[in-house]
Amino acid sequence: MHRYQQPQAPSRRPGRLPVAVKREAAEAKSTRLRVFTEAEKDEIGIATLLGEYTELGMNHGRPTFQKVENAGSEVNVFVYYWDTRDGPEFSGWWFGDKVGGTQVWSRAMDSGKAPPRKGWRVPWDGDEQQGLLLVEVMDTTAAMAQPVSASNGPRHASLLKQEPDPDQRVMAERVKLAMERIVAAEAEVEQAITSTKETLSGEELDESSLLETDSILRTQLDNVQSEQKHLAKELAEGRAAGGTQTSLGDLARLAPRVRQLAVSVGSQLTHVQAALTKVRQQAMLAKQKASAAEVAAEREQKDAASLQAILPEAMDIVTAAEDAVETVAILAAAVSVDETDTSETHKAKAIQDIEKCASKAQGDLLEAKKLVNGHMAACKKYAPEAQKVAIQEFAALEKRLNEAAKRLTPLKRFRQEHEQKAAARKALMEISQKLSSAELEIEKAHIMTSTDSQMEQDDITSTAQLLGPAEEDLKNAKLLIAKRLNATSKDDLEELHQRVADASAKLTTIRQVLARQEEALAVERALSEVHEKIEQAEEAYLATSEAEMPFLKGLEVLPIQEGMQAVAQCEAACERCEGALDVARKFLNKVETESKTKWSKEGQKHLAAELKKCRDRGEETHQKLRIFKKETRQRKAKAMLQEVSEKVAEAENQSQALAEVVKVLSAELDKVTVEALKLAIDQSIAAEKEAVRTYNAAREVMSAKQKEVKDPPLLMELTKLQKKLASAHQEMVKSRQIAKGGEQLIKDKKVVLEEERKVGLMETLVEKAEKMMPAEDQDVKKEELIQIDSAIKSANAAVHASQRSLDKHLAGDTSAKACLSKLVSRVKEAATKMEKIKKTTKTQREKASAEVIVKAAEQHVEAVEAALQKVAEAELPFLKGIEVIPLSEASSAIAECEQAAKQVQEALERAKSLIATKTIEAKKFAEVASKPCLERLALQVERINAAAAKLSQFRKDTESHKRTSQMHEAAEMLKKAEEEVEKTIEAGAPLDTEDLSITPEAATEVCAKLGHLEKAANKTVTEALVFLAERRKDVKGTPKEVELEKMQAQLIKIKAKLQTAKKNASQQEQRFVARKLAAEAAQRGEEVEEELKKVQAAAEPLQQSSGFLVQSNVQRLAAVVQELKAKDELKQAGKDMTLGAFRAFVARLAEEHNSEDSVFSEAEVEAMFHHLDADNSGDLSESEFQGIFAEQFACVQPISMTESFSITDGKSVAKLEVGSVVEALGMPQFDEHQKLTRLHCRLADDMKEGWVTMKGNQGKVFLDRLSPHNTSLKAFERMRQASCKVVGKALGYLNSTRKTLADCDRGPLVEARTKMDELRAKVVASQQKLDEIKKKVEEAAKEYSKREAAERQARSNARTRRLLDSISKEIDEKCENLRQEAKRIREVIDPLNSTADLEALFDEMAGEGEVARSAMQRRLESLELSLSSEQVALLLDTIMESSSEDAVISRWRFLRNFQQFYECQKNIALTTDFVISNCKPKRSLNASEVVEVLEGPQRDEKLGIERIRGRAMRDNLEGWVSISGNQGTAFLKERPKPFVVCLIDLPLEKDFLSSGEPPIRLLKADEVLEHLEGPRSDTSEALMRARCKALSDDATGWITLTSQQQVTAEKGHQKFFSCKNGVAITDGPNIKACKVFRKLEAGEVIRLLEGPEVDKDSGVTRIKAACLKDGLEGWVTTLGNAGTLYAEEQTQYYTVLCEAPLQKAKHSTSETVRALRRDEAIEVLEGPVEFTPEITERLKARAVNDGAMGWVTATTKRLKRWYPTYMCKQSTVLQDTLATKSANLVRRVEEGEVLEVLDGPKEDAEAGLLRVRAKARKDQAIGWITLRGNQGTLFLAQWTARDEQLAKQPKEQKEKEQKEEKEEKKVATSKV
Repeated sequence: MHRYQQPQAPSRRPGRLPVAVKREAAEAKSTRLRVFTEAEKDEIGIATLLGEYTELGMNHGRPTFQKVENAGSEVNVFVYYWDTRDGPEFSGWWFGDKVGGTQVWSRAMDSGKAPPRKGWRVPWDGDEQQGLLLVEVMDTTAAMAQPVSASNGPRHASLLKQEPDPDQRVMAERVKLAMERIVAAEAEVEQAITSTKETLSGEELDESSLLETDSILRTQLDNVQSEQKHLAKELAEGRAAGGTQTSLGDLARLAPRVRQLAVSVGSQLTHVQAALTKVRQQAMLAKQKASAAEVAAEREQKDAASLQAILPEAMDIVTAAEDAVETVAILAAAVSVDETDTSETHKAKAIQDIEKCASKAQGDLLEAKKLVNGHMAACKKYAPEAQKVAIQEFAALEKRLNEAAKRLTPLKRFRQEHEQKAAARKALMEISQKLSSAELEIEKAHIMTSTDSQMEQDDITSTAQLLGPAEEDLKNAKLLIAKRLNATSKDDLEELHQRVADASAKLTTIRQVLARQEEALAVERALSEVHEKIEQAEEAYLATSEAEMPFLKGLEVLPIQEGMQAVAQCEAACERCEGALDVARKFLNKVETESKTKWSKEGQKHLAAELKKCRDRGEETHQKLRIFKKETRQRKAKAMLQEVSEKVAEAENQSQALAEVVKVLSAELDKVTVEALKLAIDQSIAAEKEAVRTYNAAREVMSAKQKEVKDPPLLMELTKLQKKLASAHQEMVKSRQIAKGGEQLIKDKKVVLEEERKVGLMETLVEKAEKMMPAEDQDVKKEELIQIDSAIKSANAAVHASQRSLDKHLAGDTSAKACLSKLVSRVKEAATKMEKIKKTTKTQREKASAEVIVKAAEQHVEAVEAALQKVAEAELPFLKGIEVIPLSEASSAIAECEQAAKQVQEALERAKSLIATKTIEAKKFAEVASKPCLERLALQVERINAAAAKLSQFRKDTESHKRTSQMHEAAEMLKKAEEEVEKTIEAGAPLDTEDLSITPEAATEVCAKLGHLEKAANKTVTEALVFLAERRKDVKGTPKEVELEKMQAQLIKIKAKLQTAKKNASQQEQRFVARKLAAEAAQRGEEVEEELKKVQAAAEPLQQSSGFLVQSNVQRLAAVVQELKAKDELKQAGKDMTLGAFRAFVARLAEEHNSEDSVFSEAEVEAMFHHLDADNSGDLSESEFQGIFAEQFACVQPISMTESFSITDGKSVAKLEVGSVVEALGMPQFDEHQKLTRLHCRLADDMKEGWVTMKGNQGKVFLDRLSPHNTSLKAFERMRQASCKVVGKALGYLNSTRKTLADCDRGPLVEARTKMDELRAKVVASQQKLDEIKKKVEEAAKEYSKREAAERQARSNARTRRLLDSISKEIDEKCENLRQEAKRIREVIDPLNSTADLEALFDEMAGEGEVARSAMQRRLESLELSLSSEQVALLLDTIMESSSEDAVISRWRFLRNFQQFYECQKNIALTTDFVISNCKPKRSLNASEVVEVLEGPQRDEKLGIERIRGRAMRDNLEGWVSISGNQGTAFLKERPKPFVVCLIDLPLEKDFLSSGEPPIRLLKADEVLEHLEGPRSDTSEALMRARCKALSDDATGWITLTSQQQVTAEKGHQKFFSCKNGVAITDGPNIKACKVFRKLEAGEVIRLLEGPEVDKDSGVTRIKAACLKDGLEGWVTTLGNAGTLYAEEQTQYYTVLCEAPLQKAKHSTSETVRALRRDEAIEVLEGPVEFTPEITERLKARAVNDGAMGWVTATTKRLKRWYPTYMCKQSTVLQDTLATKSANLVRRVEEGEVLEVLDGPKEDAEAGLLRVRAKARKDQAIGWITLRGNQGTLFLAQWTARDEQLAKQPKEQKEKEQKEEKEEKKVATSKV
């Protein structure tokens, strides 16, 4: 026995035992340990730990070792490593009984890769003793070390000097492990690089594979870098540990390999990144290309559609221009042919026609060229393909126009060329006259320019006007001279040349003078305009002061909306001012630039000085504006960012609030409580939510503003706010981090409190120990010493526990370090006290402890001895002298002996462990206490060794007793096996005889019993053989082995006997089994035959369907009779009925029932009669007739069966489930009280009788009739399926039995198998017959269904014929009544057919522009229509389109309901009469013409067409027209009342013809007109038009001077004077006594009222006149007393005779500039010219706004069809009144909402806006809404029926229709 004693295990288990990682056999060499000691004596028993250890596996990253067991060792010893997962106090290398176990002996605080050589503590929590326990790491190649005991310690100490240095071995192991890791890393990297290269070498790279490769390479790079760091660390540790140069060199040589791996991986990673970037760029490029292609395709499609829309119009115009040129050419050719004609009048007329046509052709060419050039310019913006096609098309058109222009050019000079021949003789005279006229005019101009003073503009103008004709005359003279060179004499021509040269020179001189005069005037005008524009800019700047007034009221922060509105006004003012300044600056620059090239140096100098002053004024205004703009930007930023600032401020406040809340969490733990921390955490959660909410809100507003704001200053302000928000967010994040640590703070606070409690308890224990400490010379009793020692130990344990606990908490990351540090100081102070106490009482305590140790050891030894006493008692049964005791008694005694030995062993282990531990403790005592204690402990060790020897002897004796018992057990098993074999042979005896009379049941029973006995005997024999074999191993080499051999031989004989008996019984068993199988198979075959016969019998009726058809008819007849019986409508049929009576009865049923089920043919009636006549007597008795009610019903809803007819009185007999079948015992009866139909019936399953409800009082059906055919078919199917199951079971039985007998090759079972095969063939044949029967029945069922359907159709046809015959008469009568009623109603409503009557009716009923439902109801009830209240309500619902009592109807919908219009689809005649054969056509209606219905529609029965009497709106012609043809061709299509909407401002004219008269009024764009008449073509006569200027306001435009109807303006109607010099206008004619009104400027025109008169006193000439500019009347001096001319009469002015429009263009339908007033003066600037208006379409209409009626010109650019539905295009408001200023808000209308017009559009006169009263579809809200804003913003757009249809269609349908429309347009364009 070793002197080892088990130490006490640590109080805490170091961890849970992990699964050890076993090494495979193929791994490298394992490591071994040798544990030895250098100590001379083994005083604490470490011999158990000494010896050799082999590597077992891995634990916590380090190898685990197990001691190699020696003989007699009963303890397993492991060396393993434990990491810091359970704390640093449990980490290190350990010796223990298992890995991670609680029993440990030694510990080394080291974390190396292998166990350390020294530093082991024995026991594990003791002190390190040098040389006591050493560990050496060895390889398996080293010599196996012998275990070391306490007696051979010195020898191992000498061997230690010969062993290699373990540090070198550790270093070598490090190098080896590093090499293995790097080799593995190289392999992984190589594989990753190979995979990467394969990926990169692929033809198609995808992003996912590259990303995966990138991830793999990054992982490898991380691994290599980690290995690089690890290798550097190991190299540093090796150098620090003093490793050899070889080992360090090996490690250093590994570093370049690792670096090369990193470089390789990095290089491949670069390649992958490049490829990934390339792939992404390619994907993005492909996406961009696809997007560009899609945009290009869409643009091509759009441009192609645009080209298709404009090309036909251009082609038409070009063709028209070519036709005009061709007309001119034809006329010119005709004149050329007739040139010899002597009729001058004819020639003049022809030439005039040619010129007129040429002028028109020239105009057409110019218009066409302008259009084509415009389209050409527009096409340059088309997509490439569309542009190419467009340019080709328009180039071709341009080419055609150029060719036409070339043809027209000579034709335009036709008159000149033609007249040259006639005028040659008059050449000289004409030239002379023109020269004379020119010379005269030039002389006048020379006289007017001969002055040194500045000329007035009028003088310059008049002079220039004189020069114009003179120059033209000179030019004409030169041309005539050139043309007539050959026609006149040379001398005359030279004279003419000289006169022309002199006149030209004088003309040049005059023009130079005029140029200087004009320059001076132009300079003054330019300066005047510059000053004016500068003044406008300054006025615009002054307007900014008014715009900024809201900011100057003292409010620093305005409301957001008000502030933004004020900013918008300021910006608008800035823009206006900037615009004005820009205009002024540009004009100033323009004037300055033009002056350099346009005017002379003197003019430039004067102009430059004035421009500098103006520029300085503009710059001053600009500087002020810059300051204002800067302030506006700041205000705008403040206004725009006000919301952001508020949100950011709120976020900052919430962030600060959160910071304030978490301040508690940042305080020192000793100053706060747990409750305060919890409260702070709860508050921080709420504050954090609020801070996050405000931050998110601020960020959302910030993001929105960042998208909205584009100005850099605002962006800078936003950036500042964003920084503030980011700062607040950072503060919030910091606070959140503090708050997140709140729970940890609470835990730390609890730890501090717990540690304070422990420290307090510890201090209490220390104080207690201090109080118990005796004085130095005081004698202490043993009991007191024990108490003192116990108190010291408790206090010391508390001190150590507190110290360990505090160290553990301080080792982690905790916020309680400051508090814990304070506790550490208190613990250290307590530890100091304890050291003092222990030192003072050490000797006394050690003596007391030694006594306690000895007593404890004696108690454990006594326990061992007591256990040995129990061992002796357990051995008593074997010591009584009986050599062989019963087996059960022996087994029990052996078990008790083993249990007693185990208890002794456990007691020994406990005693050894205690003594070993206490020995170590006693050695630490002083010698005075330790020596006697160790001596007494040595005595106890001797007692333990003696007990161990006794235990060993007891175990040997027990083993001997056990062997003896086992020999006895073997004999018993042999005897039992022999007895069971004999029983088996006896049980099989009845089967050995040849008598076959034994019954199958008896034979089966014998076989079963025999099989059971055979199994039992075989099991017993096998168990005995196994037991004997095991026992032979135990007694091998002893005398008992021979005895066991004999038993085995005897047992083998018994087994052979059993096999023989089994073989004999098996043969006889087969004979009985064969007989049994044959009988069962025959029985199965008979069952199959019986089932086949049943199915054939059930199928026969189903194959003949005639009988079932008769039964179905009888069932139908019964249903009809029962229904009529229930209604008491069935007449008695009589007791007996013959066939004829039965036929009459059935016919009467058909008439009374009047349904399809009551119709029977003659053949069906006869067949039913014979079916019911059971006795074939030829007539039906009452009982036979009742047989029709003997039918079956199926339950379709669960229902109860009661014993009586009444439900309330009857008791429930049974409950019918769904599918239950009942047989009727009589006719169904109707319960009048309960309103139920009840049936007396009997259940088909259990024959119970009772009453069942067939149909409930709510119509719910409970019983449904069963069709005889379906019932029989279902019964057949059930029978067939049952038969198939029987056949299937029989076939399954035969197949399974056949499979069981398949292995038999001889004997009776082979014959049984043959019979089974024959029977199986018969069963298969039966199965085939069943399938054939099923097919025949299915075919018959199909045939039955066909016949039943045919009979049903025949019944339906017969009933239909009868119904048609009965209904036709009734229909004729009702139709006649309806015709009479229609005639009466038409007579009532005919007066309301006209529009005027309907509008008058509407005005009569209308309230506020609408008709209420109540008013409409009163009106309808007043008409003699004989309508009921329900009919009136229905009619009102239809008219009002609502059933609400508050419903109203607008004028438009009212007229639409009572007026009917049709649109002509195809040309159709308008006739005089309804009857086509008697009528004559008035005219043909063309497609798209609108017809108003005056009468009809009426149907022409003879021709089968409908006709109406209507009014053609084109010309108000009335007549009859067909709606459609008799072949279905549609001529007219109904449409709503026509309304049109103005697209631009239009004049509403009084008459159809465009006479040039002033319009009734000007229609505004978006106004709606009611179409009354037209459109008709306007073929007006030629007009005299002129471009003129109104002298009152200088407005210019075109006016019609004369037309066919009237003269609009006339020259000379009034006299006008033009002021030549400045002159005053006064109130009276007396120049001395008059009062001056104002000054008349030079050039101002006045109209003569009186005079002229000569003032006799002053000698001046004066007139009374009216100023045209302001209408001021007064007296003006025309001629001074010194001859100065102040006003000169002008004859070129026209006077407007009646109000007329001044229009922008030459065309008479062009836009109006303004209306010219009566007596207004105008100056003609161009013309007069003759103008023939183009043919236009005119329609008569009435303005919805004010009811004004007139004519307007209808073109697609002016008018379009109007629909009373609008869609909101921009959000606006719905208000309660027409006037916007006083209106209240109903609600806001959002974009996309649809509104229906109730009234309007009407004009808000005050605001000048067109508004409609509409109803929103969304919520039926009603109010007024604006169509278009005063700035042109479109709020509402037309929502047509087409838009409505498209909105309801799915997206695919819309795209399809749009595509079809594009295709149609393309086809139409290609045709053009």
